[in-house]
Amino acid sequence: MHEVRITVPKGRGTEIARIGLKAGLNGVTVSGGHFYGPNYDVEIVSAEVSTPLAKAFVDALSSAGALEKPDACVTTREVRAILCNEPVSEITRPMVEPTLEVFEDLWQLSHVTSSYIGRAAAAALLMAYGMMRNDLLSILVAALFLPFFTQILAVAFGVWTGDSKLVRHGGLALVVSTVVSFLAGIVVASAFQGSMQFDGFKKPLLSAGLSLVIGIAAGLSSADDGGRRYLIGVAAAVQSAVFPIWLGIAIVQGSPPAARVGERRSTLAINIVTIGAAASIAYAFLGRGREDVRRLFYRRTSQTSARNAR
Repeated sequence: MHEVRITVPKGRGTEIARIGLKAGLNGVTVSGGHFYGPNYDVEIVSAEVSTPLAKAFVDALSSAGALEKPDACVTTREVRAILCNEPVSEITRPMVEPTLEVFEDLWQLSHVTSSYIGRAAAAALLMAYGMMRNDLLSILVAALFLPFFTQILAVAFGVWTGDSKLVRHGGLALVVSTVVSFLAGIVVASAFQGSMQFDGFKKPLLSAGLSLVIGIAAGLSSADDGGRRYLIGVAAAVQSAVFPIWLGIAIVQGSPPAARVGERRSTLAINIVTIGAAASIAYAFLGRGREDVRRLFYRRTSQTSARNAR
């Protein structure tokens, strides 16, 4: 369930409302207001609807070009409950979230900040300890907040939509997570005595098969606001983080055979590529529009920049 709210200059609210009704909404609310700063009157169009209708509304607005003007502002948010005259069976349908919401969510969760690095380091240290002692609980807890899952999805979504900026954004975050995991392996191996007891590595072919399943589930999960994405994130993190952590531990404990290093490096690359490719297939299956992101976000950005330059 979502609320979609569009703020436009006064006089355009009726146009937005009509688009919503044509998209299948039973009704929308139009209210007046004033935008301080630029100082002009606005109209706010809002609708609390099921997730599929929220996507249909946003897609219809995008297709009609109603949101391309830089003075239009769109917000969407997930709501916990809606009590109205629509049947509960219809308004609680979880599929499919608006494409633009998925896009901004992937951008937000892939910013490399001090908090991001701190979470990555804490989780990687915990996972490295779990691998040293073969402590499955520590490995699973670390995988809950180790940032790999969303970053792979960001790269995949960027590739699918042809958005090189998102690819670079998610790719940088993915590289940071990998480097931090490698360093965590070195730190933990230096602090604790004994050899690494974890030996749950899969062969490249089997690992690719598991990553294919994880990637498809990950892509589909981004469309369902009733899903449990963090559980899929655990699987994606384990498929990715154990390899750089292992390499860090192995360097401290003695150089492993070159063949083994090569195999596990290639397995990490296979896992990341397979998860990303499978997620892209899921995005294609769900009809995530390639043009939605480029047309709406980046055209608006260029228009705003040109207006500010004037």
